[in-house]
Amino acid sequence: MSSSVGRTLATIGTALVALYVFWDAHCPRNTRRRIRQKLPANLDEWRIPGNCAEDEERIWLQLDELLGRWGFTQWQHFMASILEAPGKAPQLSSGFGYTPLARTTPNRLGRFEYTNPLSRAVRTQDGHDVIIRVIVIGKEGHEHLKILRKLATGPLSLYSENHALPMFAELQFEDIIFGVFPKVGGSVLRAHGYWPRNSVGDIVDMLLQMLEALVFIHSHNVAHRDAFIDNFVVQWQPESLAAKKISISRPRIYLIDFEVAMQFSEDCPIEQRVCVGPPLGGSFPSPEMYKRQCPPEVKSGKPYDPFKLDVWQLASSLHKFKSKIPAIDETLAAMTDDDPVFRLSAQQALDRLGQIVASMPPESLLFEPEGAFKFKSTN
Repeated sequence: MSSSVGRTLATIGTALVALYVFWDAHCPRNTRRRIRQKLPANLDEWRIPGNCAEDEERIWLQLDELLGRWGFTQWQHFMASILEAPGKAPQLSSGFGYTPLARTTPNRLGRFEYTNPLSRAVRTQDGHDVIIRVIVIGKEGHEHLKILRKLATGPLSLYSENHALPMFAELQFEDIIFGVFPKVGGSVLRAHGYWPRNSVGDIVDMLLQMLEALVFIHSHNVAHRDAFIDNFVVQWQPESLAAKKISISRPRIYLIDFEVAMQFSEDCPIEQRVCVGPPLGGSFPSPEMYKRQCPPEVKSGKPYDPFKLDVWQLASSLHKFKSKIPAIDETLAAMTDDDPVFRLSAQQALDRLGQIVASMPPESLLFEPEGAFKFKSTN
């Protein structure tokens, strides 16, 4: 993390805490009770408050007074699950979202597409965009918060190999704990098969960072268990094909959403670091509701290695990506082996892919991957 980004982090965190402490000390008890009674009783009710965007907006409307006192301006609902930045408020770079010159304008940074209404984009008083995420309600979400405190704050958050998105601050209102995170450029989900003109080299660089992210959390006994590419975000889409050259700067990848992650104690024997069944929790409270793809061991009903599950999830969500370079495509295939014994670990995949890329000149990866979005010719 650069020194400028570090200073931004410290400045935003300090300002938020100061406003929070002031409001917490001066807010009348009856005002707090009135606001809390209008909010969901648990995480599931907040995640799915109804059948339309109006139901989602109604929740955050109840929090508008609270957020305003904390120094936040809410982003406005644009359409479906997309918010847009407040029109007249100033916008400053926080070091987490950019646009390449090939795009000519940073318009896309003014949109935020959310998976569910537990997250909300807001702007601070000094113009920095952040995401507020509901983490704890009552007795729910404490393991999630514990893992975030370990990986996204404190000493571990300072290591370059740690790609967990840093948490600026925790804000508590009654029995609800919110996490405040930087708003990053966009989702890795859009890196292939959508509008970005990313080359094979661009996507492989992202894959290497995503593997590094898994290696780091695994080394600290944390299995993510939802490591599909929609839970990785990227500072910007490099779009080397649009620029027709390899960029000097490379965007950083961050890992988000540890809601169903598991943490094992240091003294837990390796053979006991296992799970049974689908990774429930969050958006999937019961097996019947779990709709994500699963490797065979998850469906077996027997104990399995959740760290190998992370690898399978990452590679399986890139199944449409074909580099047309046999060594790279074979590595991705080995990450999704049906037998977890033969499936590569995150470290093995990172080492193998890193060696392959290091043996090739960067220009040899400056071409379009198979399955890329096809743009109409303007000629």
